[in-house]
Amino acid sequence: MTNTFTSIIVPVFNNLAFVKALYQSVLAVTPRGSYELVFVDNGSTESGLQAFYESIAGKNITVIYNEANLGFGRANNIAFKKSRGDYIALLNSDMLVTPGWLEALAARCIAHPDCGAVQAKILLVDDNDKTKWKTQTCGAKFNDDGMPVYHLNGHLADAPEVNTSFELQAFMGAGVLLKRSVIEKVGFFDESYDLVFMEDTDLSLRMSEAGYRIFFEPRSLLYHFHSASMPHLSQTEYDRSRISNADLFRQKWPKERITDVLKKQGL
Repeated sequence: MTNTFTSIIVPVFNNLAFVKALYQSVLAVTPRGSYELVFVDNGSTESGLQAFYESIAGKNITVIYNEANLGFGRANNIAFKKSRGDYIALLNSDMLVTPGWLEALAARCIAHPDCGAVQAKILLVDDNDKTKWKTQTCGAKFNDDGMPVYHLNGHLADAPEVNTSFELQAFMGAGVLLKRSVIEKVGFFDESYDLVFMEDTDLSLRMSEAGYRIFFEPRSLLYHFHSASMPHLSQTEYDRSRISNADLFRQKWPKERITDVLKKQGL
């Protein structure tokens, strides 16, 4: 393990079984002393979560309690201010990590002094046969309308396309390692965005515009139970957030500005 210390930040709303599973996977495969774990509880109501938090209390475990659901960006911003790692790993509560996940991300970042973020390979868990699990994403890219879409989704884990490191146009907000020094220069998530969507792409572009590079690292493998961490959003909240955040993103990042950023980065 490289000589780094990472703050692993996990926003939580209910879903105790998934939160427990994530915690156990981190504990099982991540080198002791290399990280702290920061849970940000966004006003959970599920019975048992409080007892779970109390059961894992320790020197490198922090639980932050919000009285209401403050959304993805605000929750992570609060945790960032209370964290102390040189690196920030963002995970969803419905993910599982695998051996070497953090070491691979840190090594890739350290190998490139101008690195701002490193994205892991994320597989969707969709049945009991692991050999059939396919990539949800290997980061993000921009379509012709200047909007982000999953990059290299739908590939089997051993496909050659998803087993080589390369530079990305943008990262996704989960399963990614961020360098603290870069966040301190460009800012963390923009809280002008509503509950969820687009704030991760906004941060990606601010990093790139400042000259930092974003990489995909296939040796870091994560499993994702897609959207199991988001059932607390009503359809009204979901639609409002998706539409308003897309509108705000287009205002801040017209296609021409995105094109200029990517050209300067050689992408």
